[in-house]
Amino acid sequence: MTIQAETLAQLTKALQERGMNLVTDVAFTRAPYRKNHRWICIVE
Repeated sequence: MTIQAETLAQLTKALQERGMNLVTDVAFTRAPYRKNHRWICIVE
């Protein structure tokens, strides 16, 4: 699943809405990175 947000705070909120409240809850396929002024991460 790919999640995009304009800020890290929004990215964190989007992950929390999907039940990923702790770093240990998140299984990153690709760690967060910036592209075209947006934060993107890919999780399992």
